[in-house]
Amino acid sequence: MALHIPGRHVLSFAAAAALLTAGCDDGPAAPFDGPVAANVSTIDFGDLDTNFGPGADQTLTVTNTSDRPVTVGPVTLEGEAPDAFTLTTAAETMALAPGASWEISVTFDPDQAGERGARVVFPADGGEGAVVFVSGRGRAFEYRQVDRMGIPGLNTVFNHPPQFSKTDYNVATPDRDVADYTALFETVLGAVGNADPSGTAALLLPDALPVSLSGATSFATLTGRDLADDAVDVALSVTVGEPSLHSDNVDANDRAFLMAFPYLAEAHR
Repeated sequence: MALHIPGRHVLSFAAAAALLTAGCDDGPAAPFDGPVAANVSTIDFGDLDTNFGPGADQTLTVTNTSDRPVTVGPVTLEGEAPDAFTLTTAAETMALAPGASWEISVTFDPDQAGERGARVVFPADGGEGAVVFVSGRGRAFEYRQVDRMGIPGLNTVFNHPPQFSKTDYNVATPDRDVADYTALFETVLGAVGNADPSGTAALLLPDALPVSLSGATSFATLTGRDLADDAVDVALSVTVGEPSLHSDNVDANDRAFLMAFPYLAEAHR
């Protein structure tokens, strides 16, 4: 069978095959394999919140699979969204002896929602090397309420499962406190010897700390809270009937408050 191209020579498939195999006793040459190989061909980082946290890391390993020394690098990020990924390497290039490997860290830290992808390209001796496809999905970060303590100590004092679910309380909003928690607060207050469970429950609910805009603030009068207020002692004295239990015996910080925002003392270490 022959291939006919107008105005050109005619070349049979048999002749073409003869040309391809000429000078090669073992038949057609095998496809070129690069001198290096990566430990994976693809990495999926999954879903990650945008602009929040340190990002997700994966380690790639490229190995010299040939029988000669090979120089790998510089490693680059290419493709649709290379800015969503970061490479951390010990050097821009690495000379690898046969069988030697080089580890490189890849970080996915998306700055926008949606699918993000790129290629990590490992050139070898300035030519073909290895390529790893990396991908992930940016997820718009949403702030979620996971804890609340409008009046310091209240959540802790009344956390008595199974009657009281700390998880449900932490995600609730103050507008439901009176309806949802009055009966429970009265029960707990009665159990700890409070002289007026109903009145105290009404004082404490909703669990939101009032703030006075016209006078001095003090947690003791529920008009606000100063940094130095002993909130735990006040909470105990309001809720617990036994006077000997009105203090945790910690009366002051062991570190001075800061003179600038956020003013809180450094954590004890």
